[in-house]
Amino acid sequence: MSENSQQLTFDELVKQGHLEFDHNNFHQAASYFEMAYDKKQELDLNRILVGTLYEDQQFSLANVYLEDFLDDYLNTEELFKLAINVLLKNQNFIYAREMTNFSDPRWQNWAIDEISNQELSTRSQMSATQKTLMQSFYHLSDGNFAKQRSRFESSFKLPLHEWWSGVKFLLLDPYINPLIRSSLIETAQKLEIDEKVDFYWIDKKIYQVNPSKLKPLLQVDEYIKLKKMLDDELGSDDPLAGEMLTANLRMQTSILYPKISAGIFELRNWIDEMINQYQGADKISRMSDKQRKIFEQIEKLIDEIVKSEHEQEKRASNN
Repeated sequence: MSENSQQLTFDELVKQGHLEFDHNNFHQAASYFEMAYDKKQELDLNRILVGTLYEDQQFSLANVYLEDFLDDYLNTEELFKLAINVLLKNQNFIYAREMTNFSDPRWQNWAIDEISNQELSTRSQMSATQKTLMQSFYHLSDGNFAKQRSRFESSFKLPLHEWWSGVKFLLLDPYINPLIRSSLIETAQKLEIDEKVDFYWIDKKIYQVNPSKLKPLLQVDEYIKLKKMLDDELGSDDPLAGEMLTANLRMQTSILYPKISAGIFELRNWIDEMINQYQGADKISRMSDKQRKIFEQIEKLIDEIVKSEHEQEKRASNN
């Protein structure tokens, strides 16, 4: 790639990329498309870039760019198949299954067959990498939140059977961060896993749930009511407050999922307390002792999560 390439306009870079692609020079084509994409991120170019990187067997990089417009790859069968192929080349089996469940039903049989075949191949070969990944996932509770989150995300490269076997064990591990535990249940819900499973909740008791019978978090009645109360209370005067408190509410309810109603039973008082704390207002709380205990427990958990993430970012920046 010459220095003159850096001076080309967006349209010139795209044109040169197509010329290289037409001559099967996929590596050079990808370089031109990537430079163009740095100038303007749009779906059409993203599709071309991801497809070119796939042809050039740069599967990991293709996966990175795919994530920029992942939902848009559900719009057509061609885009959907490209996305599934990229995910499978990176052994992202769980993400591929999630995406399939959100796709057009007419495309799902093909996708399930492709995923199952790739999982079977991976299982039969069972490389050292896969064994290490499985062992790391099954010992997910070792370490702080940042390490647990990293292992949780890496587990999406396991075949479904191995992943679900690990999840059923981990849901009963009291040392796993509650947000990670609820995220495992949320993922199982997205995968529509139709099996009753026991899980440990924040009150240190064991409950049972069938993930396929659950609603997604944002469709749970309690979340919808809480979000409406928050929006009504804040109005549109302070968009920053709305953004921050909505993010906080999402994390609070994620930690409590799938038993949000058991954790938040004084909805109005909960929202009032959130706003009071954000504004630093010295108002008398109307929360019952029982509700306040849960509120403070959740806030403490969130503080620990944020602290762990900040420490991880600091370590990463120092390396």
